[in-house]
Amino acid sequence: MEPVLPSGTTKRRIELRLRRPLVTWFARPTVVIDGVGQPAQWGTGTWAVPDDGGTELGVYLYNRAWRFGTASIRIGVAGSRPEIIEYRAGLLPIGPGRMTGQSD
Repeated sequence: MEPVLPSGTTKRRIELRLRRPLVTWFARPTVVIDGVGQPAQWGTGTWAVPDDGGTELGVYLYNRAWRFGTASIRIGVAGSRPEIIEYRAGLLPIGPGRMTGQSD
């Protein structure tokens, strides 16, 4: 069976690790790629990003009452930035989160 090829500008995939905080208050993560939000789940997943670089990758958490834990990182062209990115929210359901790049 042949592997599925990415379409259009999505020729590169990055690994995003969403670490669940201790106190979430039923919060769910949303991944934002270049301003387009996509629902996500806690844990490790892969996301398609354009090859040409200059992509803004962000994550925020939301529950039924408010949005919190916003963090973002700019992804350059392939090879200029680590392909594994980890998101961590704060200890409490207020304030910003943080995103860090890791090498393989």
